[in-house]
Amino acid sequence: MRVHNIALSSHGTEASDPCREFRRRLSNIRRTALVALVLTLASSTALSQNLSLGSREARPVPPWLQRSSIYELWLNAFSAEGNLRGAIPRLKQIADLGATIIYLGPIAKRSANPKASPYSIADYNAIDPECGTEQDLRDFVAAAHKLNLKVMLDIVYYHTAPDNVMMRTNPDFFVKTEDGKVARGFWPQPLPDYSKPAVRKYLIDSLVHWTRDFAIDGFRCDVGGGIPESFWVDARKELDKVNPEVILLSEADRPDDQLEAFDANYNFHYYLALRSVMRDGAPATDVRKSWETMHATMPAGSRLLHFSDNHDWPRAVTLFGQKGALAASVLNFTLDGVPFLYNGQEVDDATATAWRKLAPIRWSDPGNPANQKSIDATLSMYKKLFAMRASEPALTSGSVIWINNDQPDSVLSFLRKLGNAEILVMLNLSNRNVHVTIDLPVMNYYAVQNLLSPEKTWFSLYSGRVSADLGAFGYVVGKKIPLAPLEQ
Repeated sequence: MRVHNIALSSHGTEASDPCREFRRRLSNIRRTALVALVLTLASSTALSQNLSLGSREARPVPPWLQRSSIYELWLNAFSAEGNLRGAIPRLKQIADLGATIIYLGPIAKRSANPKASPYSIADYNAIDPECGTEQDLRDFVAAAHKLNLKVMLDIVYYHTAPDNVMMRTNPDFFVKTEDGKVARGFWPQPLPDYSKPAVRKYLIDSLVHWTRDFAIDGFRCDVGGGIPESFWVDARKELDKVNPEVILLSEADRPDDQLEAFDANYNFHYYLALRSVMRDGAPATDVRKSWETMHATMPAGSRLLHFSDNHDWPRAVTLFGQKGALAASVLNFTLDGVPFLYNGQEVDDATATAWRKLAPIRWSDPGNPANQKSIDATLSMYKKLFAMRASEPALTSGSVIWINNDQPDSVLSFLRKLGNAEILVMLNLSNRNVHVTIDLPVMNYYAVQNLLSPEKTWFSLYSGRVSADLGAFGYVVGKKIPLAPLEQ
């Protein structure tokens, strides 16, 4: 396939919007406001063109995924060794935290260029020596499975390293410019040519290899929206022959992803809205609007990833502060979809992601009692969040009912409802105290049990309204309590 003056790839109508490739890989400099703006505009265009998909159903998924939560593990920070073998002894702490899926950052063999990122892949079927050996991966997966943790690999199929093995064995596998040179994509790196069946087979065979030979449970598909949807549909069919419960997570918000191929999508609109509210002072209603837009656009029943921290963005505790980062996570864990935690977020780790060098997480600070107390408190709260979500079906399977309040610039309020179970969420996304009043749709209770603290929370009630005082980045997550006879 030849293209003219390519900067971003296009393979017909299936990949006609590559501007939605969200990420820069080639330096360790964080995203600029301009890149975020391009992402927002490009994604908004795609959403506006696919509003009819909201009336269609997403593909069914394994029941365990509906109740899952994801922990992204970045090897060179997770342990002092920075590799698979060093991470194995710490897997129990992820299980004890309450996460159910480990998303393992890229472990495929990387470019020989020492400055290249882990997303510059030289061989899709080999493990990078910095990460370990094939036996290390087998032992890692076995240890995770013993702890009832699923393991998901990060795959990078949108582009390759300039020294990818295919350059020697199959140089015709790449998109070419008009003058016959290998075309480069957004970052820029060589682009596999998905118009060729042999390219598709080569990459799908790699997915089957990791699934069959290493018992991998799923794949996080880097820049999934930059690759033709039909490729992922073909990949799904082949993976189902090996293990029909393998999951595919698309790092994109392409509306039709979950019709036939993917099990979940990133929700970048949500993250960008949340960041604008908490960091820049935008109205809290922007988060609600982003949620409503995505749910109107995606097929009914779609699973969306809700995150406030990952390897591509500044750390949440750096952007929002300790209290703000926790408030963002409370929202991630009480909305529908799949909550996500990143590599030490549970101990307020603020270390920026390092591509290749060791940068171990500070799991504890025994020499500083005040700091250790803070770490312990944050870890305890995250354990409560995971436990709450695991024990309350309304949070994993219930509907979301948004409730208006009189502090829309600062506060989000909504119900999670499943049958007779109702969980009320009021969340202050601002760094100031607020007194908020909401109107509940059905006023048949006066008290809720705060699921994140041991006490009941009682509200003043007047003419069907509920009022509460919320501190800076404060929240109430309360389960409806039917009144006992003596309390009525």
